[in-house]
Amino acid sequence: MRAILLSFALLLASTARAEEPKLPQGSDTCLQCHSPGGDGPTVHPDLFAKSVHAQNGVGCTDCHAGYTEEHAMGGTLPPLSDAEQKFVSRLEKAAWADGEKKVKVTSPRAYLACQNCHTEQTDAFAASVHSKWQREDAKVAGPTCASCHGSLHSVKALAFYEPKSGARQPVPEDRRAMAKRCEACHGNEEFAKEAGLNPEAAVTYHDSIHGRLVRVGNTLAPVCVSCHAAPANRGGTHAIVAKTDPNSIVNVKNRKDACARCHAGATDSFASLIAHKTPQETSGHPVPHIIHIAFSYLTTLTLLFFAFHVLVDFVYELRQRMRAKGGHGPSVDAVRSVIRFDIHQRIQHWLMLSGVILLGITGWPLRGAGTFGNAPIIGGRDAAPYSEAFMKIFGGAEGAAMWHRVGAVLIIASSIYHLFYLTFLAAQKRLPLSMLPGPKDAVDMRDNILFMLGVKKERPKFDRYMYLEKFDYWAVFWGIVMMVGTGFIFWFPAFFAAWAPSWLITSALIIHGEEATLAILFLFVVHFYNVHLKPSIFPMNWAWLNGRISVEMMKHEHPLEYDRMSDEQK
Repeated sequence: MRAILLSFALLLASTARAEEPKLPQGSDTCLQCHSPGGDGPTVHPDLFAKSVHAQNGVGCTDCHAGYTEEHAMGGTLPPLSDAEQKFVSRLEKAAWADGEKKVKVTSPRAYLACQNCHTEQTDAFAASVHSKWQREDAKVAGPTCASCHGSLHSVKALAFYEPKSGARQPVPEDRRAMAKRCEACHGNEEFAKEAGLNPEAAVTYHDSIHGRLVRVGNTLAPVCVSCHAAPANRGGTHAIVAKTDPNSIVNVKNRKDACARCHAGATDSFASLIAHKTPQETSGHPVPHIIHIAFSYLTTLTLLFFAFHVLVDFVYELRQRMRAKGGHGPSVDAVRSVIRFDIHQRIQHWLMLSGVILLGITGWPLRGAGTFGNAPIIGGRDAAPYSEAFMKIFGGAEGAAMWHRVGAVLIIASSIYHLFYLTFLAAQKRLPLSMLPGPKDAVDMRDNILFMLGVKKERPKFDRYMYLEKFDYWAVFWGIVMMVGTGFIFWFPAFFAAWAPSWLITSALIIHGEEATLAILFLFVVHFYNVHLKPSIFPMNWAWLNGRISVEMMKHEHPLEYDRMSDEQK
C-alpha cells in the first residue's frame, strides 16, 4: 500500500514539474544579471516563463538582437540602417503617460524585432494615428506596443474579439483591461492637451450610458476598442485612425456601422447620440439644454419647498405630542374606523409602489456610476464599486436591467388598472371630483403653514383630499408620462432613433434621469414622512394595507368630509 501511495505521489510531482512553464533556451544566461537583484534592468523569470513569448519559444536574443555574452563585457551592437536608427532614436526620447507618471522605453532596439513575428500588426500600426508621432515630429510621444499590451516580458495572448453585426456579445476581460490603458493617455489632461487630444474624452465616456454600464460590471457594454477598432480584415485595434479619416469606423459617415455592431438597424440619427461630448453638446440643439435647466430648477425648488414643509410639520407634531402627554387613553373615535380606500385602490397602490421602488433600486446605481467633471460624484469617492456590488443582488448589471423593466411593467399595469377604474366610476356617476386641484388648495397650503408656525390659531378645514394628497396624486400622472414615455425610447433606442431627431432622443435621456432623481428624492424625503414617519402616525398610516382610517384622524385631517358623512347618516 505504501509503495502504491509513494508511486502516486511521485507521479503527481513529476506531472506538476512537467506542467511548470519553462524559460526559452539561452534565457538563463541573461537572467544571471537581469533577474531581481541583478545589475541590469529587472526581468521576473516566473512572469516571463508564463508569457506568450516564452511559451512560443521566443528567447531573449530573438528580440534583443546582437546581445551576446560580449554585451556583458561592453561589446558593441550591430549597426542599424538610417530608418532603424531614426525609429530607435525616437523611442529613446519617448515617454508616454500612465496615470500621473511617465513611462520610458528601456530597450528601444528590441521593438525592431516585433515585425519579425507580427508583420501584419506592425504594418497596420505603422499606418495608424497612434504611430503618427514616430513618423512626424510631435510634442509628446504616443503609444508603443508596451503601452497597450503591458510589459512584453509578461504579455499574455489575447483572445480573438470582433463585435458581430447587430449582436451584443461579452467583451473579453483583456479588452476591458486595455480600455484602462487607453484612458492612461486619453484621460490624462496634461498629456491630452500636449498631444492635441480631447482632454474630456475619458470623462464624457464614463458619464455616457456605455461607460456607466462598464463601471457597474456589465460585460456586454462596449469599451474603447468595441467602437474605435477597425474591422479585423483592415487591421483591427492596430489600425485605429483619426476620426476625421474617411476610413475611420467612427467617422461621421461610418459611425452608424460602428453602432450596428451591437444595435441592429442603427441609423445616422442613432449614431449621433453617442460621442465624447455631453448630451446637450451632442444634439447641437437648444431644446435639451433648456430642458436640463428647467428640470434643475424644478427639482431644486420642489425639494426645497417640501423639505421646509416637512420640517415645519415635524416641529408642529412634536409640540402636539408634548401637549397630549398628560392625556388619558385612546378615545372611542380613535378606535372606530371607516373605509377610506377600497380594494381596487389598494391593489393599484401596491402595484405602483412595487414598481417605483423596483425602478429606483435598480436604476439609481447606474445613475450614480457616472462622474461629474473629473471627480466621482459621491464625496470624492468613486461610486461605481458600490453600484456594482449592489447590482449583484439582482444578478449583476444585466439582471438589474431585467428587473428594471419588470418595475416599468408594474407601474404601467397600475396606470392602466387606474384608468379603467376611473372609467367605471364615471359610468356609475361616482367619479370623485374632489381630487381636482383648485384655488382653495393654494389658500389652504398658505394657512396650514402659518398655523403650524403658530401665526394662525385655526387650522384650515380639508375635504376628502388635502393639497399634499392632491400633489402626490397628480405628480404620479406627470411622472408616469415622463418616465414611461422616455423609458420606451431607451427600451427600443434604434427603433425610435430611426424616425425621431437626435435632439428629441437626447431630451428623453435628460428627462428620464432628472425625473427619476426628483421622484425618488420626493418619495423618500416627503411621501414617506407623510405616510410613515410623521410622529402622530408612526410607524405608518395603515390605510394602504386595510383601507381604513380612524374617525379621530378623519375629524382632524378631513373635517369637511367627516361633517358631510355625519349629515348623510343623520
